[in-house]
Amino acid sequence: KAFDEDEWKAIQIGGSDGPIFHVVKGCPRCKQSCTDQLTGERDVEPLETLKEFRALGKNEEDVYFAQNVVLQPSAGFNRGDMSVYVGDEVRVLTRGTPIWDEDTVQAE
Repeated sequence: KAFDEDEWKAIQIGGSDGPIFHVVKGCPRCKQSCTDQLTGERDVEPLETLKEFRALGKNEEDVYFAQNVVLQPSAGFNRGDMSVYVGDEVRVLTRGTPIWDEDTVQAE
């Protein structure tokens, strides 16, 4: 489902031994997503299109996609390097109401 991560509250990446992350709030995107990484040239896309349906929060100007997460302390996983890898399984542990634009947030 598109933007399913909006409702994620805790996730585990990399199977049952993988780290657990807590989603603390949505992430307003900056112009970096509009910058061609090879040339440095900027455009209005993709933020202009996303603004049509992802302008959320108090000012309805910030375009939100993606989430800010924190690593669960002493998660007890076995990867000594604390890395996640492309292709790792992502398991949603809990879901809840999305948080946009909060001054202070606290992980569950």
